[in-house]
Amino acid sequence: MKQILLIIQPIVFFILISSCESPNEPVNLISLSLELEKNFARPGDNVKLFCEAEDLDNDEITYVWNAPGGNFLVANDTAIWIAPDSVGSYHISCMVTDGNGTSDGSFIKINVVKGGKLVEGFVKNAVSGLVEREIKISLNGFTVLSDAEGFYSIYVPNFMNPVTLSGDGDQFCPYTAVVTFPENYTSNVFEYSFSMSPVTDQGEIRIILTWGASPTDMDSHLLTPEIDSVNFHIYHSNKGDSTTAPFVILDLDDIDGFGPETISIKKLENGIYTYYVHQYSSDGSLNESKGQVQIYEGPRCSGKTINIPTEGDGVYWEVFKINGESGEILEINEITSILPGY
Repeated sequence: MKQILLIIQPIVFFILISSCESPNEPVNLISLSLELEKNFARPGDNVKLFCEAEDLDNDEITYVWNAPGGNFLVANDTAIWIAPDSVGSYHISCMVTDGNGTSDGSFIKINVVKGGKLVEGFVKNAVSGLVEREIKISLNGFTVLSDAEGFYSIYVPNFMNPVTLSGDGDQFCPYTAVVTFPENYTSNVFEYSFSMSPVTDQGEIRIILTWGASPTDMDSHLLTPEIDSVNFHIYHSNKGDSTTAPFVILDLDDIDGFGPETISIKKLENGIYTYYVHQYSSDGSLNESKGQVQIYEGPRCSGKTINIPTEGDGVYWEVFKINGESGEILEINEITSILPGY
C-alpha cells in the first residue's frame, strides 16, 4: 500500500504544478495605419506604414509584411513600401506572431495610379469652426480619413468630371456634394474644403453657408416672423439666443473667406422666416463666389443644398423662406441689388 502511495503522489504533484501555469495571452494587432492618410500612390512613391501590436505576457512579437507587388524596407513595426510601376489596387498586409502559436493580422488597400488629379482641403465643424479629424471622405469609390489637422487628399482619375464627394463621421450629419472642375482646368490639385454639421435635434434647423476665397466676407442674415411682438434680425451684430426668443442663434461668423457661417433655429414660430446672404467685402462678386447653403433638419439630418446662381447682379443673395407653421422651405435663390425684407 505504501508503494502505491509513493507512485501516485508525484503524479498528483505534477498535475497540480501543470494546472497552475498561466495560459498564453494571444498577440493582438491594434492598428495598421499610414503616415499620410491618402488612398493612393504613384509608381516609385515611398509609402510609410505603422503596425501597432501588443502582447500582454510580453512575448517577443514578430512582424511580417507582405504585398502582391512593390518592395519593402522593413524595421519591425514600421515599413516603407515602394510602389510598383503597374497601376492597380494593392493590399498591404501586416501579420504579427508571438512565437507561441498565436497570430493576428490586417491590411490596407492602396491604389497605384498614373495621371489624374488630387482633390484636397480641410474639414471643419460647422458649429465650432474647429477642424475635424477621422472624417471618412469618399469620392467615386476612393476613400480616405481626414488627419489630425482636418486635412484630406484624395485621387480622382482625369476622366471623372463632375465627381460626387461625401463626408461621414460619428455624431455628424452626412455630407454630400457634386464637385465640378472648371473647363480647361490644368492644375494637378483642386482645393475643396467643406464643413460638417453636428447632428440636429428634434425640431431644429441648421443653415450653413460656405463659399470660395473671394469675396473674403459674406454674411448670413435671418429675418424672423413676429415673436413676442418683435421681428428679429439675426446676423453678426445681433447673434440671437438659443433658449429664449427668438430661439435662433448665429453659431459661427467668418470674415476671411470660405466659411462656414452657421445659423441654428432651435424652434420654429408661426410666420415666415427669410434667409439671405450679404456680400460684405468689396472684393469679388456673388455670382463667382461658389456660394453654397446647406439646410439640415432634425432629427434625421434631412434637408437640401442650394448653390448660388452664376447669373444676377447685386450684393444680396436671397436664398429661401421657411413657413414656420408647416416647416416648408421655399427656395428663392436669386442675386439682387434690393435688400430682402420681412
